[in-house]
Amino acid sequence: MNSKRDMKERIKFIKRYVEWLKKTPNGVWSAQQAEFINALLENAKNFPLSKKEYLKMKEKAKKLAVNSVFLVDKNIQK
Repeated sequence: MNSKRDMKERIKFIKRYVEWLKKTPNGVWSAQQAEFINALLENAKNFPLSKKEYLKMKEKAKKLAVNSVFLVDKNIQK
């Protein structure tokens, strides 16, 4: 993973998107945004976990990551 490269790509994309928004009629871009948002909402209905289950899984992953870093640090110090 290259976070600097990723950040540059994101900024480049945002600038291109802003330019597209400026030259595209409101009716066109707002229709596309509505379609995109509706697709996200529809897809969310198919998500296999409830909000509570997702947050619980995310918290477990966070704890595992912290423990992994701790173990790596501990092994490096030996």
